[in-house]
Amino acid sequence: MSDLLIRTLEALREHPTLRPGDRVLAAMSGGVDSSVMAALLHRAGYEVIGISMQLFDKKATQASEGKCCTLDDFQDARRVAFEAGFAHYVMDFEARFRETVIEGFIQGYLDGETPSPCIRCNQHLKFSALMERAESLGAAYVATGHYSAITRSGGHWHLRKAFDPAKDQSYFLFHHTQATLARTLFPLAHLSKPEVRQLGGELGLHLAEKPESQEICFVTQDRYDVFLESEGRDPGRGEGDIRHLDGRLLGRHQGYWRHTVGQRRGLGVAHAAPLYVVRIEPASNTVWVGSESDLMGRELVARELNWIHGVPTDPLACEARIRSRSPEAEALVIPLPDGRAKVAFADPQRAIAPGQAVVFYQDGEVLGGGWIDGTGL
Repeated sequence: MSDLLIRTLEALREHPTLRPGDRVLAAMSGGVDSSVMAALLHRAGYEVIGISMQLFDKKATQASEGKCCTLDDFQDARRVAFEAGFAHYVMDFEARFRETVIEGFIQGYLDGETPSPCIRCNQHLKFSALMERAESLGAAYVATGHYSAITRSGGHWHLRKAFDPAKDQSYFLFHHTQATLARTLFPLAHLSKPEVRQLGGELGLHLAEKPESQEICFVTQDRYDVFLESEGRDPGRGEGDIRHLDGRLLGRHQGYWRHTVGQRRGLGVAHAAPLYVVRIEPASNTVWVGSESDLMGRELVARELNWIHGVPTDPLACEARIRSRSPEAEALVIPLPDGRAKVAFADPQRAIAPGQAVVFYQDGEVLGGGWIDGTGL
């Protein structure tokens, strides 16, 4: 047994409330991370029940290699569980996924926003529906292969960045509460991806070198516009204006929902200087474009806020991240009377996109977050 495996197992056994033999529901997508996570918990002596979530009709969406949660992935998850010696089941969550993730994804684009379905899936499926299922099966915890850390101090649970900044997924988990953090396990928190693969090999997993999944799992051909068309949800407004912020008509678009803030390619507009989508206006069926400098903004308004340690009543100085791969930036969060918050950045931020999440940090800890509001102040 390698030193890495010994240290990882010891770290699992040091959890403040997890006890030997406790039953854990392990969310298994069939990828390397979730498979190693489940196998580690089993090796550490916990009673693991592997669960793969049936979220959508994979044949209908032509889910293919490079996406998560395909039929082949479920077979991989089942094989990992069988060879390790713990139970594995596939559970049907299609209706809930449709209601809480797919419908919101569609409506977001029709509202001129850029949705983030992976966060909604984590919120409504993995840490809501799956926790409900865990309770019915007598499991005290739900474990996933996310790269993020949960600690406990001062009588509270804390959500923190992962050890490996290149893999950190804390941005996608801001919806957690004290109640859900108390029942969640992230066994990969202190590992890098190469270390996870190393452990997969040492644990005898056949998929230790399996490539990572990419793109949105339910979107056909990696084209969200094709997916929206297949759903028959075209708002029916058809062509519309592409206008410069100075008011000039530059061309026509084939559906405003085909465009996203920050987009440069595929505008179909000839111009002396590069143009970027700056704003999408469904009400007038207009896509507004401008220069890269026009993408820069210092303020946003966030809705549907979630705070892990209570709602602040005074302005809060912190760091904020406006997309998963962006660095945090110094910001001031100012609560608004209607429950939203104004976020003012010390330095301008590029392409603040309505529908994306803004997540608040202090010293590597997630304080909470919300959704960037297209309605502004």
